[in-house]
Amino acid sequence: MLKNYTHLFLSICFAIFSFGNSALAQKTYSLEDCINIALQNNIQTKQQNLQTENAKIDLRQSKLSALPSLNGQASNNWQTGFNINPRTNTPEDLAFRTNSVGAASSMPIFNGFQTTNNVRLKESDYIVSKHDLENSKNNLKLNVANNYLRVLQQNEILEAAKNQVNISKVQLERQQKLYDLGGLNKSKLLQLKAQIATEELNFITQQNVLNSAYLDLWQMIDLIPDTANKLVKLEVNKILVEDESRSPLAIYTDFEKQSPDVLAAKQRQRSADLQRFVALGARSPRITLNGSLSSFYTTLNTQGTGTPTSLAIPIGLVEGTNQIVNTYRTIYPTNETVSFNDQFNKNFGTSLGFTLSVPVFNGWSVNSTIQKSTIQMEIAKLTEKQTQQNLFKSINSSYLNFKNAQLRHAAAIQSVEANKEAVDISEKQYELGGLSLTDYLASKNSYIKAQTDYLQAKYELVFRKKVLDFYSGKPLN
Repeated sequence: MLKNYTHLFLSICFAIFSFGNSALAQKTYSLEDCINIALQNNIQTKQQNLQTENAKIDLRQSKLSALPSLNGQASNNWQTGFNINPRTNTPEDLAFRTNSVGAASSMPIFNGFQTTNNVRLKESDYIVSKHDLENSKNNLKLNVANNYLRVLQQNEILEAAKNQVNISKVQLERQQKLYDLGGLNKSKLLQLKAQIATEELNFITQQNVLNSAYLDLWQMIDLIPDTANKLVKLEVNKILVEDESRSPLAIYTDFEKQSPDVLAAKQRQRSADLQRFVALGARSPRITLNGSLSSFYTTLNTQGTGTPTSLAIPIGLVEGTNQIVNTYRTIYPTNETVSFNDQFNKNFGTSLGFTLSVPVFNGWSVNSTIQKSTIQMEIAKLTEKQTQQNLFKSINSSYLNFKNAQLRHAAAIQSVEANKEAVDISEKQYELGGLSLTDYLASKNSYIKAQTDYLQAKYELVFRKKVLDFYSGKPLN
């Protein structure tokens, strides 16, 4: 009940909102137009497209991961107290400043083919994402086609309801004249007026249903609702006479080869296989090439300035002669810190080497990852099989629905023809006085219901045929 009120409220809002735009030029949309607009505007399709872009970035990054890494660093430090003297490499109580710069690079030489397999994995994931995007577009196309046909169906139902109201009004005018001349009692006249009121109420109800159908379609393709916009009618009669000559198995066999859903499931199995290879690579030893460049500057590195003097410093005696042995130390009157460029040139150093890493025990994480990847492989296999089964079931259901729709459509044609003939006869009998008004109105109401059932059966058959055409690779428009 709440859902019905909500739908009615949306229909009223749609009508009010669109009233202000009714003066704009009418624009007519074909089914192809609606599908193309939906593919551009639909939020879910946009989200899936972004997921595909993410997968593409992941693929590119996996390839770039094989390149060497290069990182630079620079530091500026003020140190006081007990520290290591960077000039003498001895601990002292000092206050000084140091600057250092460096660059380090590393490149994996061998890592159990993890880099290569990861590139293949990301490439497979990218293919999966593209198939998912295509599947999302296919589902959107079918939904748009369903909503499009629902609008066309409701348009015809509304037109039929309007015609019935007009016919009844003409009949009421005739009966009113008879009543004025005394040839009809008031009770019958009131019954006719009540019938018209019922038919007008049905017309209003069908108008609300049509507004809701339009609203659903515009929301699906993300267009602003406007009552001036209409839809192009399809060549329904041409579609109705087309039968499906192929069996469900033949349709499945052909479509399964190109079904994005099935192709995505198969590719996911491929991704699961590659993920296991990546996990197995964690057991392998790793060889990494490492290199670095570095230099530093410190305020503790000083040099003398001015005119030097030589100072003799005794260091011992010659045995037997007691002659003093001196060492000489050059003394400068002042000192200054060695220049920045001189220190960096003097302290510049490089390194190049290989690192061998052998995994021994890492909390069983490697084995756990391998076991989980093996389970994911089995899940992917079952998912692929389930997807194939679902597709086969869907095609079989679509085929049966199409055949049932054909039978329902044929029965609806017979029903509307029989009821049309019956209401024509009843109308003549009533005018001649050979049939009561109650029986005539009952015959007329049966005809109205038969008309509605026929229109519903007609458009259901069109949609069921288009679903089979989609599985056969034919365009929906």
